[in-house]
Amino acid sequence: METTTAPTTEAAAPEAAPQAPQAAPDATPEAAAPSTPDVFATPEAAPEQTNIINSLYTSEGGLAENYTALLDEHGLGNLANTVGKYKSADGLLKGAANLINFAGKKVEGTIVPNEGSTEAEIAEYRQAIGVPESPTAYDIQPENMPEGLEWNDEVGGFWQGKFHELGIPQAQAQEIAQAYSDFTGQQLEQARTVLDAQSTAETQAAQASVQKEWGADYEKNMQSAVSMAEVKGFDLDNPADIAAMRNPKVLNMFLAEHKSNQEGVMPRGAEQAPSKSYQELAMDLKSKHPNMEMAPPGVYAKYIEFMKLSAKQQQ
Repeated sequence: METTTAPTTEAAAPEAAPQAPQAAPDATPEAAAPSTPDVFATPEAAPEQTNIINSLYTSEGGLAENYTALLDEHGLGNLANTVGKYKSADGLLKGAANLINFAGKKVEGTIVPNEGSTEAEIAEYRQAIGVPESPTAYDIQPENMPEGLEWNDEVGGFWQGKFHELGIPQAQAQEIAQAYSDFTGQQLEQARTVLDAQSTAETQAAQASVQKEWGADYEKNMQSAVSMAEVKGFDLDNPADIAAMRNPKVLNMFLAEHKSNQEGVMPRGAEQAPSKSYQELAMDLKSKHPNMEMAPPGVYAKYIEFMKLSAKQQQ
């Protein structure tokens, strides 16, 4: 009996041994089943978002009335005068960014001026951050000028004076001038787009009006009116002349004069004169005024018109 019992006990012990490590992996953090994140859950750190910057300024963007007390609570009471100069959080951050930029240019012994700084300290600081000695020392002409804009020395002189007055370093002044030029170019381009659209709409409206009035004779009447406009000295390659000719009243005036010339000059109350060519009409005037250069200005102008129209008829 003893020989059989001992082996049984020894055999049972090894069977329990491998079961112990099975629970260990389950207890380790690595083996724990990851939980599904809730995209709508509020992060635990959310309450900390109410920081000193958010507290200093109201939701409307103004400086909080108790900003000095808030600064004292955070051990920043010495910044009260500085913070008071900025009316928004963005302004405060930009001011801090400028100080960071200036730090790279700091000269040993140079301090940021305050209300008690001497003129020498202020001048030393301005020199340290790159402010030119005089307004005219600024080089702010933009490298890239938008199409349609030219550099204006008078405007440039104004900005040179303003930059020097405000203590703007040369590098920042150049960037501001370029940015202003780019912005002005964008505004100019937008204005051109609007004007082009208005001009197109006006042209289409005028054309529709003339087409409605002239009907089937549109093309014939247009040719006659344009021919008379050329006789009057209008240049079809000149945008200003073309713009004037597009006025329906002007076109009708040219058309009426063209028809009048074709029919011949007829005194009021007289019978209809027989149709004559432009050459004949010109010769009629020539017969009355052999020395045409000495004829009255109106007669001479009419004679020149008839001769030009006659030349066009013969082409």
